[in-house]
Amino acid sequence: MKAYTLAAPLTRLMQPGNLPKLSLTEAIRQHIDLLLVTRLGEYRFDPQLGNAVWQGDYAAITHPTLWKGETEQSLTELIQHYEKRIRFARVAVDVDELEETDRAGVRRRTRKRLTIRVNGTLIDIDEPMPELLFTIYINPVASQ
Repeated sequence: MKAYTLAAPLTRLMQPGNLPKLSLTEAIRQHIDLLLVTRLGEYRFDPQLGNAVWQGDYAAITHPTLWKGETEQSLTELIQHYEKRIRFARVAVDVDELEETDRAGVRRRTRKRLTIRVNGTLIDIDEPMPELLFTIYINPVASQ
């Protein structure tokens, strides 16, 4: 099964002809990426769509292990609800800090980095999906 990219240029949509297509795994990766970077309640047509990770104050996390478990559970539920092409979605979240330095080696800032790994089974072919890896930087916010 092939899917269209979420980043199709608008000019291509208006022209006759075929648009580039993606593999099923890449289409799923793009959709999950969209779910991860959407703030909970941001999409007005479905207020439940979105990632609760963006709601928190990360400087005030008092129980990192509890926060990690709750985040993994929340993301698992989000993916299971909105990504219907996979089942048995499993999410693992690793949290670390990334220190950014300038050329002189002086620390500019420290950012929290979430590394999110998603596994599951592709429904169409009943085979394991290759592990998908996502990186989100919080404090300040960014994704990669």
